Amino acid sequence: MLLNLISMMTMFIIMVMLLSIMILINMKMKFNHNKSAPFECGFDPFNKSRIPFSLNFYLIAIIFLIFDIEISIILPMIMNFKISNMLYFNIMFMMFFMFMIITIFYEWKFGSLNWKI
Repeated sequence: MLLNLISMMTMFIIMVMLLSIMILINMKMKFNHNKSAPFECGFDPFNKSRIPFSLNFYLIAIIFLIFDIEISIILPMIMNFKISNMLYFNIMFMMFFMFMIITIFYEWKFGSLNWKI
């Protein structure tokens, strides 16, 4: 019983020491505006909220999501390669890749992949 109490007290003391060290380190650090600003959204949230921004960020994000979902469909297809019928597997795989190729040509034709500055 006494051993448990001593070990709990030592753990508590170590925890308090670590907390105080973290507070001291945090007090010494200076605030840096560049480090606290978001860097992936394309606009600065500390300025006006109604400034125009480029829609290319959202187009690229949607294209990424489309092809990311297609990759998540391909992986189970590869895992089921051994247990499926070869003819059906090949037909399904070819249809899927044709859909991917048609999609990339569609995006290329309508200029979604071109960055206009």
